[in-house]
Amino acid sequence: GLAGVWNGWAADLGAAPKSRDRQVTLMVSTLIKRDHLSKHPIDDEISQRGLKSFLKTLDTMKLYFLQSDVDEFQQRRAELDDQIREGDINFAYTIFKRYLQRLDERLPAIEKFIQSTHDFSVKEEISTDTDAIQYARSEAEIQDRWRKRVKYDLLVLKGDKVEGEEAQTRLKRRYSSYAKRMHQTDSDELLEMYLTAFTSSLDPHTTYMSPSSLQNFMIQMSLQLEAAGYN
Repeated sequence: GLAGVWNGWAADLGAAPKSRDRQVTLMVSTLIKRDHLSKHPIDDEISQRGLKSFLKTLDTMKLYFLQSDVDEFQQRRAELDDQIREGDINFAYTIFKRYLQRLDERLPAIEKFIQSTHDFSVKEEISTDTDAIQYARSEAEIQDRWRKRVKYDLLVLKGDKVEGEEAQTRLKRRYSSYAKRMHQTDSDELLEMYLTAFTSSLDPHTTYMSPSSLQNFMIQMSLQLEAAGYN
């Protein structure tokens, strides 16, 4: 089942940030202080925005973290600007490992609801407004949220004429693939997510790209220029 599917996945994340992560973070912090047009320092305000942005990047629809997780993270929000200026991104690892823990905890419920019989005649609703959705405050609440989410997924497939075992197989594959991808997140990808959460809090167009992301970006730009006839 989904609950045990991640066993054996090899993550490249490691137990703690690498020395290179510290160097990159220090460099990004220095460049922002020196060159960013807004001249807004990385301070407590940016820490609050950055933390919120990072959590939203990981859990956009608030299906994994509980409110208690977020409350715990918020207790350290005033430290994050100092940590980044010192090149310390340990807190990103703390949050991400909690995310993987919650992801794994959700898999049994997801599988259960995929295999359940749902009454599509009952009028229910789920919000898609990511800013309006609140984090669940209990396991019972998160379980019901997932029940509705899976029911919605099955209803969408039903609208595409995919039902029964085929629909169940597709959903199992979807959530299994997502969990696998998250478990295989490496240190460069996590650093990119974390630093971008803070740089985009200065303005939405300021991002940090990992070497692999930059390489892919340059390839795409080259292809677009070639297609437009500039090469």
